Amino acid sequence: MVTQEIELKFAATPRTLGRLLEEPLLGEPHGEAQNLVAVYFDTPRFALWRRGIALRLRREHGRWVQCIKYAGTVQGGLHRRIEVEHPATGPAPDLSLLDDPDLRARVTRAAGTAALAEAYRVEVTRHSRLASPAPGVSIEVCLDRGVIRAGKRRTPVSEVEFELKGEGPAWRLYPFALAIAARYPVRVEQRSKAERGHALASGAQPEPVRARLAVVRPTMSANDAFKAICWTCLNHLQANVHGASLGADPEFLHQARVALRRLRSGLGAFEKLFPAGSIEPHARAVRRLTRALGPARDWDVFAEEVLAPVAQQFPGHRGLEALERASVRLRQAANRAARRALRSRSYQRLLLGFAAWLGEAPWLGAEPDEVRQAWEAPVREHAVAILDRYHRRLLKRGRGVASLSLPRLHRLRIAAKKFRYAAGFFALLFPRKRVEPMLDALNDLQNVLGAINDCAAAPAMIDAAVAAGRGPLRPQARLFISHWNAAVLAKRRAALKRVWRTLRATERFWR
Repeated sequence: MVTQEIELKFAATPRTLGRLLEEPLLGEPHGEAQNLVAVYFDTPRFALWRRGIALRLRREHGRWVQCIKYAGTVQGGLHRRIEVEHPATGPAPDLSLLDDPDLRARVTRAAGTAALAEAYRVEVTRHSRLASPAPGVSIEVCLDRGVIRAGKRRTPVSEVEFELKGEGPAWRLYPFALAIAARYPVRVEQRSKAERGHALASGAQPEPVRARLAVVRPTMSANDAFKAICWTCLNHLQANVHGASLGADPEFLHQARVALRRLRSGLGAFEKLFPAGSIEPHARAVRRLTRALGPARDWDVFAEEVLAPVAQQFPGHRGLEALERASVRLRQAANRAARRALRSRSYQRLLLGFAAWLGEAPWLGAEPDEVRQAWEAPVREHAVAILDRYHRRLLKRGRGVASLSLPRLHRLRIAAKKFRYAAGFFALLFPRKRVEPMLDALNDLQNVLGAINDCAAAPAMIDAAVAAGRGPLRPQARLFISHWNAAVLAKRRAALKRVWRTLRATERFWR
């Protein structure tokens, strides 16, 4: 049997799962509780996994069922994948059961000559419910508690799944999940059990995920383009949340902030097609989360790019060492606050609410005909207007760039960033050879302006570290860093003049 699985997953504590068992919104029990054992098979080098294939045998209702999952995607926390199931005679894979020759060839080619063996297994007790939150919408709710095992390693499972049944639109899962998230401390789970099992078995560590900016294609309407940009940004954000929650690599947090800034830029690029104020609730939620993550990133930059180089030049300086210790404490506190923000209910509301809004697309049915036509028109005309507007604004804010104050340079940086994101979003609409010089010039400008902004922020960071410090915080330490920062700032101002001249001379690729 071939089906498409569409589901949202939430991590929850065992205590929360117990409370959810009594929640009326989840509907009536759907059968008895089941003890499920799912065994996942792969080659020793995880060849199936590397090709996007999961091969599972699960014992349910006293029989074994073989399942192949592939073509998996995650969009705003919503998992989609193709499932192919066949009854099996035992807990060993049998590729001859695959009656689709193309799929059988795909799995066989992926495995090659390597033998398939158990990679990990999932053992859970599942309680099922069946909910109908709206006419024609049926959602199976599965509350799973158990463990994933890979050899001697193990990790607990405590989650709730909402799986769409029937033909209803997938976005219907979001309002239902949002109602549950408003009442219980659950978190959207980006990783499937198979992903968690693979990580456990292979020892793979999460890596920061970067997003592709160029997601708008010539065949898209303005509506298609807007949704593609927003989905890409939401996916970029969510893909880095787990790594950011671990707190090991600051790049996860940086990428999460980049995703939020790009999402804000995506909203801004299409705001004139919306009624006044209609996107502000979403923009405000994104802005609030961006600000909550800001201090952690600021302390990461200060510690690594401002304080560390000075400390290397003056090893053993007691004042600098005391400043470093104070900075470490402030950096750790800021990172803890950022992780709390990404685990908070407000973040769950942002993600689920935004995804529900994108899925429903209410702007298509509530507007006058001319606005609807603008949404349905090819996106290129809209892109040209946006790029023209952002380019003019950038040139205006960059007049007299050599003598601009730091606050005005900050405004220039924001304008450059919006233009850079928009140029990246719409890059595929224009010839590549014409686009690349402008993207390169904008990248150089954004890097220099970002570095200047870091220098501008450093005095306040130094003051905070001095105020929080303990021990011999000598005046020389502040002077060393301040003088170093001033010298770096002067050097970066000089570089700004060069990259600005290059940008002004770069051809407008959209004309």
